[in-house]
Amino acid sequence: MEKSKEMIPFKKFSDIVNKISKKFKIPKNTALRVAQKAQERGINLIKWQQYLSMLGTFANTIPAENDPRIKERVEGYTEEEWGDILFAKELKLRQLTERVSKSDLDQIEKYADRLFAAVKIDVEFTKHFLDRVNDERNKKPINTAELIRLFRLTYKKYGKKIAKMNPDAEAVITDMETDVNMPFVLNLDRNGMLDLVAKTVMRKKDFKTKDQKLRV
Repeated sequence: MEKSKEMIPFKKFSDIVNKISKKFKIPKNTALRVAQKAQERGINLIKWQQYLSMLGTFANTIPAENDPRIKERVEGYTEEEWGDILFAKELKLRQLTERVSKSDLDQIEKYADRLFAAVKIDVEFTKHFLDRVNDERNKKPINTAELIRLFRLTYKKYGKKIAKMNPDAEAVITDMETDVNMPFVLNLDRNGMLDLVAKTVMRKKDFKTKDQKLRV
């Protein structure tokens, strides 16, 4: 990766931010954060078009926190629509060989928290989850778009049902299209709120389990 060796003039920097905004169809304030994050990673913004995959990943995760269309409590079609946008962009821009990072997982957790907040459920990942999501046994790498899709479809189809399950209940969410399976357990935290703890994840067709399967 070619690192920037000199400060970019403000006018040039502003022009690049505007182009990033148009390229990824994101607000300018979000494009500014994308550019700043790229510089922190050592990317030479003068040649930003050479790093579309990485910038696209930044563009996908940052709006989940800042886009005004996304409500703190998810209602109606707004969150679902944005989930579709994230999924489409991620499939197009993220290289399938990229590993899911801890930062990626943190962003997905925030996204899932916003979804499930409407049914008073908090989402958490175990340390093992991060190891397993990048495991070569998945054959085809599991990417962030597939995880976003998994939570979006699960909330839409089973959000209220999961909220009525007992603490310590266990189940497996299975995406019938991507063959991604996510076993989880429900824990009751000290505040009396249900925590959906994603224990692990794997890509496997016809995944066998004795626990309840939630197919999406």
